[in-house]
Amino acid sequence: MVEPFSAVIGQERAIALLRRYLGAGAVPQGLLFSGEEGVGKEKAARAFAAALLCRIPGEDGACGSCPDCRLVASGAHPNFLFIAPETAFLKIDEIRALREELSLKAFSDRPRVAILCPADRMTPQAANALLKTLEEPPAGAHLILVAHRSSVLMPTIVSRCQRVPFFPLAAGDVADILSRHPDVEGEHPRPVILLAARVSGGSPGRALSLLPELAEERETWLALLTELSPAGAVKLAESWKGEGDTPGRMAAPLSLVRDLSLLSSGGVADIMNEDLREPLASAAVHPPANGWNGAFRELLSISRMPPQQQKRLMLEAFFFGMHGKG
Repeated sequence: MVEPFSAVIGQERAIALLRRYLGAGAVPQGLLFSGEEGVGKEKAARAFAAALLCRIPGEDGACGSCPDCRLVASGAHPNFLFIAPETAFLKIDEIRALREELSLKAFSDRPRVAILCPADRMTPQAANALLKTLEEPPAGAHLILVAHRSSVLMPTIVSRCQRVPFFPLAAGDVADILSRHPDVEGEHPRPVILLAARVSGGSPGRALSLLPELAEERETWLALLTELSPAGAVKLAESWKGEGDTPGRMAAPLSLVRDLSLLSSGGVADIMNEDLREPLASAAVHPPANGWNGAFRELLSISRMPPQQQKRLMLEAFFFGMHGKG
């Protein structure tokens, strides 16, 4: 399926810029789609590539029905290349193969389009090879670099590209995108979807990765924050043994303690766990010795630690210290 521009939610400024490039018939040969991971950059890059290859593009991008669109949808268009790292980083051999492919005669009269995603994961040798291609791009070729952290790209690469910035989405837009996702629809209660959206930093991709464990983690932490169960605290801390924290593990506790801090200071609006307002309000009037704000700072510090044995011990100390058991 070839997706239209309208499939990219919440990035109106980026899409408007891409439409202007197409409308003016002056598409830069080097484009840098930059912004947080999971905010729609790759989707927009694919939609833009399809529009460039389409025979009869319209306001919403590719028509979806011409021969070129059908080739793009099948993944068989000879003028479209999608370059992703085979390992942790894009290597020089992959960039050399791209350069060789672009140097060959095109199979059709359509432009050649290559998407590199993520382009911020390149070895220095690969980056230098890519720079040569950007400095002398083959005629009719367009390179779209999708970067989650454009700051790590070589400044000379950035300077050779027209930047298309993508921004974090509003929590409501993230929640709507999640609700329509085939892996989410009907699988998670609305309050948990809203919480994932609120703690995602405006990234639907990040919110999607948070969802699988968010509800269970929230329930477990709420019980431990309101009434200490030593066995429960040890059991939870034991699960942090350094195998690698999943993305949602700290999202739930941080949101809960943040809400407790807000409610204990008299705040009545803008809590993340709105469906838990009543139990949180009851718990907020019984702060730990260092206050809920202090507990939030301590938990935030723990969340920034890499997965290791010490993290498990610090979580145990957090629980027992919070309840005056240390």
